Amino acid sequence: MIAALYLASVLGAAVVLAVALRRRPTPAPTNPPAPTPAPALAVDGGAEIRVILAATHQLAARLSTAA
Repeated sequence: MIAALYLASVLGAAVVLAVALRRRPTPAPTNPPAPTPAPALAVDGGAEIRVILAATHQLAARLSTAA
């Protein structure tokens, strides 16, 4: 009796495993849409340089007072 229950549980586990591992049809891959380019920003090159120079001067001032 116990052997029959054990055999039935082993067979049930094998069926569950077979169902879990069966191959499933995969849908055809779709091509993702092409990325749209980012809009161009109007940046003044001189403004960037002025910001960098201002940050450099601030850093120099902090370092000179720290020393």
